[in-house]
Amino acid sequence: MSVNNKRASAILGSPFPKSTSEKIVELVFQRLRDNSWETDVIDLSKIDAESLLIRNEDEKLDKALKSVVQSDLIITASPTYRATYTGLLKVFLDLLPQESLSEKLVLPIQTGGSSDHSLTIEHGITPVMRSLGATVLTNTIYAWSSQFKEDGSPSPGIIELINNSVKELDFLLN
Repeated sequence: MSVNNKRASAILGSPFPKSTSEKIVELVFQRLRDNSWETDVIDLSKIDAESLLIRNEDEKLDKALKSVVQSDLIITASPTYRATYTGLLKVFLDLLPQESLSEKLVLPIQTGGSSDHSLTIEHGITPVMRSLGATVLTNTIYAWSSQFKEDGSPSPGIIELINNSVKELDFLLN
């Protein structure tokens, strides 16, 4: 992994814009940019569904796949659907070549209505990312609705999760 010119890509797996998981990604990216990281957001809801499903040539899709493979850190961000991450995210990850994430770090972010599905990261996205060769951070982020204030801002608990993830990332890269 490159220590200089560090690059992070966030893959947004929500089919809806301005999701809670996207808000958390932006908070993580603010911290990374403060440390001179280059950041890229890949919003899967803006990539042609037919291209994703039947692997048609598509400039946005090709650019997204290339961005992920060229990143030092990949953030997967998804709401919880049926006790796991979204199918939209799964379809995208299936397009990545085997071992294409070797020597890459992954920070999974997942949101849900309650803490009931807090293990979905460990049982869902983590094995998939490891099968692609990635190292998954220990300090993942799972947040639920009541952890956000009425104005939509994150609680101190979410900020603490973000801080712990960024500290682990700094430790692993230095």
